[in-house]
Amino acid sequence: MAHLSRRTLLTTSLGALASAAIASRIQGASPCDSATATATLVPKGEPGTPLTVSGCIFRPDGETPAEGAILYVYQTDLTGLYSPNRAGGPRLRGYLKTGADGRYSFRTIRPAPYPEGTIPAHIHTQLWGRDVPPQWNLDLLFEDDPLVPAADRTASRAAGRFANVRPAVANASGVLEVTLNLRIKPKATRFEGGIRHGLEACGISV
Repeated sequence: MAHLSRRTLLTTSLGALASAAIASRIQGASPCDSATATATLVPKGEPGTPLTVSGCIFRPDGETPAEGAILYVYQTDLTGLYSPNRAGGPRLRGYLKTGADGRYSFRTIRPAPYPEGTIPAHIHTQLWGRDVPPQWNLDLLFEDDPLVPAADRTASRAAGRFANVRPAVANASGVLEVTLNLRIKPKATRFEGGIRHGLEACGISV
């Protein structure tokens, strides 16, 4: 499955990711401590088409907004890489924490596919926090991306309000806007070595 293949590609840099997480803890407080419902993933002047992603995180019932959920997002840049040397943790990433309404919003750029050009562009999402077992959740995929497999499109349509293959619509300022709602899984999911960097930076072991 393409979903599994995306995560498999991340497992090659465990040593570097662990080192980055340790350095983050040494330098100061956990990024989860200062997380709010909004975040900016990109530095000023980052190349790429500006993108805003927003939505609501729901409890497993799909109806109740999840308060106090940590959402960790990360992605490639315009070159399709997580970091320039391919060895470090993702450069474009952010932590968000939902309020009582369960909503979140972050500013970034539209990611590019990996340089190999066989896997669609995507933004990874992970969740944990208040009554939220640590879990990877759905990758955000883009409706107009020809690399998105037919199976992913079918599954997305069947998911209704929790569809993850989403249109990106430009607003009057030329910023792409995407809505992505997420539903918490009732049980924790397994984190392969290469995708633990968000948890480790917050001092969470899985």
